[in-house]
Amino acid sequence: MKYIFLSLLILVSFAAKTNQAHTLTVVTEHSPPYNYQLENNKIVGIATDKIIKVLNEANIEFTLNIYPWARSYKLALTQPNILIYSIYRNQEREHLFQWVCSLLPKDELYFFVLKKNSSIKTSTIENLKQFKIGIVRQGVVSMYLKAQGLKEGKELYVSSNDEINLNLLLHEKVDLIIVTIPSIKMRMKNINKDLSIVRKISFPEINKNSERCMAFSLDTPIHIVDKVRSVLHKINKN
Repeated sequence: MKYIFLSLLILVSFAAKTNQAHTLTVVTEHSPPYNYQLENNKIVGIATDKIIKVLNEANIEFTLNIYPWARSYKLALTQPNILIYSIYRNQEREHLFQWVCSLLPKDELYFFVLKKNSSIKTSTIENLKQFKIGIVRQGVVSMYLKAQGLKEGKELYVSSNDEINLNLLLHEKVDLIIVTIPSIKMRMKNINKDLSIVRKISFPEINKNSERCMAFSLDTPIHIVDKVRSVLHKINKN
């Protein structure tokens, strides 16, 4: 009986360690209305709600954390058992993660400028080189614009989140920012600013071949990824 008890204890301990090793660390950024933190530190949002629903239905243990985007992105690139959301999927990022899509219906990204600024008409790359653009470090827009030849410290002003960029736009420190319509609506409402003081400019190039997803670090076990993918597919179908 003594040996049986010890054997059971070892098995239980091993199972607990295995489960702990596969506990997901879920990371995101402050980006309302998709994912953001309340004053009581609770992380909420339409993307967060769906992530929690998917992982609970998949019966996967997880912790949920909110960081500046660059930190969350680096964790997902370098650490095992990391799930990052909501992240845009595109060709440049394809090989960096294990993708599970689509997390949310697609929201187009637009440039936003102050309405009184009549000098900005179009969003061609050559035209953009005349202005200062607020971007988020390691964001999909940052990567795209740098690939087109725009440079930090010249055309690109890099910050940790879009909230800072909006404040810079309103104080005329940058000329353009790029966000979705639901995002700027909620941010402007939160600071009691009228949406009519800004206007949008289409930026179709950045919206090509991109969708809003969740992504696992490459060292996350494939059976976890497949399980989450299956549950998300079922939820999206229903």
